[in-house]
Amino acid sequence: MEIKDTIAAIEKGLEDLKKGTATKTEVIQLIDEKTKADRDALTAAQSDLKIVRSEADELKAQAKEFSSKLQALKANNYAALKGANGSYKGIFGSPQEAKAFGLMCMAGATACANGIKDKHDAVIKSLSDMGISPKWLDPSGNKTMTTTAQSGGSALVTTEMVPSIIRMFEQYGIFEADALTVPMSAGSTVQPKTDTLLDLQCPGEGKVTTAADIASKLITHTPKTITALTAYSIELDEDSAIALGELMAFIFARSFAYGLDKIAFLGDGTSTYFGFKGIIGSLLAVDATIGNIKSLVVGSGNAYSELVIGDFEKCIGTLPDYADDGFAKWYMHRYYYYTVFVKLALATTGTTASEVILGAGNREKTALGYPVRFTQVMPKAEANDQICALLANLKIGAQLGTRGVMEIQQSEHAFFTMRLIGLLAARRLSINIHGVGNTADAGPIVGLITAHN
Repeated sequence: MEIKDTIAAIEKGLEDLKKGTATKTEVIQLIDEKTKADRDALTAAQSDLKIVRSEADELKAQAKEFSSKLQALKANNYAALKGANGSYKGIFGSPQEAKAFGLMCMAGATACANGIKDKHDAVIKSLSDMGISPKWLDPSGNKTMTTTAQSGGSALVTTEMVPSIIRMFEQYGIFEADALTVPMSAGSTVQPKTDTLLDLQCPGEGKVTTAADIASKLITHTPKTITALTAYSIELDEDSAIALGELMAFIFARSFAYGLDKIAFLGDGTSTYFGFKGIIGSLLAVDATIGNIKSLVVGSGNAYSELVIGDFEKCIGTLPDYADDGFAKWYMHRYYYYTVFVKLALATTGTTASEVILGAGNREKTALGYPVRFTQVMPKAEANDQICALLANLKIGAQLGTRGVMEIQQSEHAFFTMRLIGLLAARRLSINIHGVGNTADAGPIVGLITAHN
């Protein structure tokens, strides 16, 4: 089953509709045919489960793939990172920045690895030649007074790299880009909620301002360390730093972005989501009875085919006025958008269908006048009691607490026999979803949930 093929076919159908070479009925039939074929393919795939490889095998395969890509980049004199005029077009601000990040990865990975001190010293010298002195953390997470290797410690991403790293996290991560980002201290940090208003007072000269119910307007962020593990060949040296920096930054940025989206959207507070409760988990936690949750709109049926355009319109009507300030967006799976919403829009008359047709071929899609953000962690296959779409203003309904940007550590796993260097990236984060309303009022995060049966 190739979801991207289905989406491409529907996009083409919408383009044909714009050109007048297809009718709305034909495009709707195309959507029905494609979704049926996808369901059949999924059923067949589920009956032929593959054997899962071990973690070591996965890392070895990943390292081999990295090495191949690195060699290809170097062999072509980094042509893939250059534009038509020869200028740099990688994911960093400059090739020097990419090289610095690659060297930082090497420095962190080789800091306490046995038998490769010469390689580590060469990497540190290359960084020094670029005017960069790595800052190290001890095992407790405190900055040390030296820039030399620390046994069991980790390297901090330098200040110069911070803007590019943050930009990459936001480029690939929907939640990190849209939620309100707040800084954290080493321990718990208290922040004001952004979906509530402060009480204004006029005490007059010499009068005391009355203490308001401050506690109900505050939330607490407690940082947790989230890590991602990979590996690369021990044979690589500092000459490979640019390519290594590009590839490592790309894989770390995408991995953290996808993982963070899973936690932020799907988290239910269990260990699977590191104890974090995300948007869907927070909505469902408001009350055991779905109908009592004011931020949830119960759909017209339990199947996607039973949903109607009016269900989406109810979400808009449920969103509070204060949340409709230009930052409200739909969040749904790309496949769901094309096979459910687009089909419903085409089946109606008037502006709804026109909005979808005019959006075809453009990067930003719309649904009933609101931008649509595609997040692949949202559902694409129907189920009872499933929150399948969100209309939310994450700027005032959700917060992402961050402590620093990223640390590069050596893995504690033993990869010596495979001639690999383990590389661990770590971020200290906190997620707080506070805008899900209650049983009396809806909040700035509204969900569309399928019926129970």
